[in-house]
Amino acid sequence: MHSPNSQASLATDRVLLRRMTGPEPSHIAALSEAGLLRPLDRGGSDRPNAARFAATLERLRATVTFALEAAGTGDLLGLTGFSAIEADEKRVTLAPIWTIAGWDDLALASHVLHLMTRYAFEVLAVERCEAHLDWRLRNMLDLYTSLGFRCEGRLRAYFAADTCASADAAVLSVVRAEWQQVAQRQRKVLAGEDWRHRLPSDRLP
Repeated sequence: MHSPNSQASLATDRVLLRRMTGPEPSHIAALSEAGLLRPLDRGGSDRPNAARFAATLERLRATVTFALEAAGTGDLLGLTGFSAIEADEKRVTLAPIWTIAGWDDLALASHVLHLMTRYAFEVLAVERCEAHLDWRLRNMLDLYTSLGFRCEGRLRAYFAADTCASADAAVLSVVRAEWQQVAQRQRKVLAGEDWRHRLPSDRLP
């Protein structure tokens, strides 16, 4: 597995995944203060989004954080990263995708997931890329599987709550042995997306 200190950025025709090299307080403030801030891969919770976002930022301090920006304009769309990087096992776990964009959630998630899996396998050279998705988000679960993630099971009460019932999580993964086929599948999904945008570029911006 390669060092997570790489400054590489990746982009599709719609989204730039840019490695954040520091706290970038202006970006964090813009996200934290936006009324549209929401996670794409987590369902509703009795915990405020601001507190959930702060928890994500705390986990990302020890790993890798990416700003999500609109390709071409540089407008801030959101933030994501790896919630865990296990170098000895050559394994990463995707962090929640937070956004303030007024885009269709599935459209944005498809581009971000493509870029994050590319970064995991092509930049970090991992053996396994894992994600935990709120089981209640059936449309999002369908998107993950259409992008080549394999659902390996359901973890009960994985996402804790304070007063309401905790949410189960779907465990999804892509492994290196299948990455080339998955990458082709992802590009086909993006090329044929209903929102009609072009095939993403495989070149670094």
